[in-house]
Amino acid sequence: MKAITANPETIREVFSKRYIIPDFQRPYSWDKETCEKLWDDITDFYGTGVTNDDKYFLGNIVINPSVRNTASAWEVVDGQQRLTTLLLLIKALYSNAGTVRALEKCLRIEDPLTSDLTDEIRVNSCVISDDREILQAVILDRAEDDMPESNIISNYRFFCGKIDEWRRYNGQASDKLNSFILALLDNVVLLPIHCGSEDDALTIFETINNRGMSLSDADIFKAKLYHYTPANEQEQFIKDWNQLEDHDELFRILMHILRAKAGDASKETSMRSYFTKKDSHLSAYKEIMESLKTINAIQYGWYGSGKIDALWHIMNTYPNYYWQFPFFVFLHKYGAYDKTAEEFTLENKYINKFEELMDATVQYFFIKGVVYNSVNAVRDTVYKVCVDIEKEKDYLQDYKANIYKEDIKDFKDLLYTDRLKRYQRGMVLLCAYLNPKQDKGKFAEFISGKTDIEHILPRKWNNYDGWTDTLWSEKLNTIGNLVPLSKKLNIAARNEFFDKKKEFYKQSEIADVLDLIKVKEWTPEALDKKQKEKTKRLLNYFGIK
Repeated sequence: MKAITANPETIREVFSKRYIIPDFQRPYSWDKETCEKLWDDITDFYGTGVTNDDKYFLGNIVINPSVRNTASAWEVVDGQQRLTTLLLLIKALYSNAGTVRALEKCLRIEDPLTSDLTDEIRVNSCVISDDREILQAVILDRAEDDMPESNIISNYRFFCGKIDEWRRYNGQASDKLNSFILALLDNVVLLPIHCGSEDDALTIFETINNRGMSLSDADIFKAKLYHYTPANEQEQFIKDWNQLEDHDELFRILMHILRAKAGDASKETSMRSYFTKKDSHLSAYKEIMESLKTINAIQYGWYGSGKIDALWHIMNTYPNYYWQFPFFVFLHKYGAYDKTAEEFTLENKYINKFEELMDATVQYFFIKGVVYNSVNAVRDTVYKVCVDIEKEKDYLQDYKANIYKEDIKDFKDLLYTDRLKRYQRGMVLLCAYLNPKQDKGKFAEFISGKTDIEHILPRKWNNYDGWTDTLWSEKLNTIGNLVPLSKKLNIAARNEFFDKKKEFYKQSEIADVLDLIKVKEWTPEALDKKQKEKTKRLLNYFGIK
């Protein structure tokens, strides 16, 4: 990290420089309520009777030297909202005062030879939006009545109204307004944190910022992709980008697809580092956008089969997301994105192979999860599986080679207990899915809705049907006592006696629930019988004797 300096500067000093709002920033978003707080803070400070030594601190900004502009300029990583709003306030004051050149110099850049003020404004937005044109129009008095409404225009008008109101209250004399202007320029201060590079500035910003929303990795990637896209394709790029959902998640998946293509099974780096290093993957903007569309279509619209949909939802309960990378590597390799229909397709000849991969992934992850309860137990194997899928090697063997005899023994023992921890929900759903009487399509539909895990023996203990406090405590959270139930039915059945619960169970489409209707009483013996039945079903699926 290069040298970082921070010295308080007055508004006059701050706005003696040229600033660039990088394109990865979000559009200007401060509303009237935020502007009113800023206005009240400054007028309250002035109202206390300001002396030369009095200072009012408005906060910090994080900046670094611009590499996008040949002229001397600072890029704003944190503080664009505050700087833009102050520029609008200064413009509103100038519009009211008219002849105060000190204000005008805060708005526009001076020509270095003639000292004449140019039409280049102090804060130049490169954000991928209309901010640049609207801000310039306001500052340079070029705003038209038919311009689209925006926060920039409405906030400028807000400040104009507040200044008129303030002058009426304090008298119309220009010396009063001039005194206020001088207090704003010379007694209100910001703390610019000058960083040596954009990476340093982003690091500092993420460390100190506790207000607003931090820049996401996807914000950075969007700007770089936009730069690589030819000018005549940039409008389409924005449309395509806006149709994608959860951009950070899409890039995380894409990183593992690209790693697999490169045969890289090493420890992963951060996404930002991976995508923005010198030999950036983002330069291949067309391929990147096509891959993002494919991943998005898989994630949010693809239905391969009842089994695929059910197992995918079951894995969504898993405490970490590494299980999904082998799925996406396979689908990205063998599937296709239909641009016309805007949907993902996978030929039937690959469906069975994908379902086989899903079974192996589910088995591996739940065995390792239940036994080790740690992401470290699965990561390295996942990287190798992804590479071998791409290289068309025996990727299923990667899973088998990393499940040890001790793992199988411990997993088998834990299935009989209430110590499934964070994996309990997934195991209960998997067990219900594996019921031979269960319609897989109906289960997939059920699991995509609001589901709860029902305790047959209620969590509120009652002394009945042979249960003691000790037995209740031991058996309450075992698989034999748990079934998936729709949220609505679970609320209705909660804490009822078993006979009453069965009235609600009849309305379920889940075979594990319907099987309970035939059970006369929910005794310790009935639960133990159900525990053995479900455990055997799970062990068969996991290939454990």
